Amino acid sequence: MTATGRFAGRVALVCGPGDGVSRATALAFAREGAAVLVAGPDGERLAGTALLVRDAGGQAASVVADVVRDGSDAAARMVAAAVERFGVPDFVFNDASVTGPRNPGNDTETGTGTGRVEVDWAAAFAAHLTGLFTAMRHELAPMTALGRGVIVNTVRATACTERLIGPGAYAGYSAALATLTATAAHESAALGVRISLAGSRTGSGSGSGSGSDEELAEQVLLLCADEND
Repeated sequence: MTATGRFAGRVALVCGPGDGVSRATALAFAREGAAVLVAGPDGERLAGTALLVRDAGGQAASVVADVVRDGSDAAARMVAAAVERFGVPDFVFNDASVTGPRNPGNDTETGTGTGRVEVDWAAAFAAHLTGLFTAMRHELAPMTALGRGVIVNTVRATACTERLIGPGAYAGYSAALATLTATAAHESAALGVRISLAGSRTGSGSGSGSGSDEELAEQVLLLCADEND
């Protein structure tokens, strides 16, 4: 890690599962000198990511905040934690990810394949849209107060078997998330905050979607950079 990178002295809030692309992005921000607060529902994964950053010489902390389950309270908690620990975030990365069933269509756990699909549909939209909308509302507040900041969103969906949760649901919430991001970008531009959508992923690991977790992380950093970085 470096104290003289292009993001030295700045703060990044990384929201997501705590592994995969959210972990890769946290490490990438730290390598460029940013202090990183990782937030999401899985405390063990988040703590592991923060430890990796600190072991490499960077600044990092974690906070458990499940915006799907706890809504506005969780979103407010993660933003407040970032501000208290490091300051108002200069950058926010929202990795809106959910993990699907271990055996899609298998009725041994949930009764029927149709019931499983309905559960996945509801969970996917809650995570990708309602959770993201709630998070952005709280992330934007301190940024717009200062008239600066960048938010980058992305979306992906895999089952534990690395099969898609469902092409219908994926197409639906991907399109809705893109529209939500574009609308928020238009509304926030005059307030000094840039909002972008990084390439979506439909798998995990290298060789799928828009590339590896590290490649997507680099795209996030490029979207955060400006002409002075």
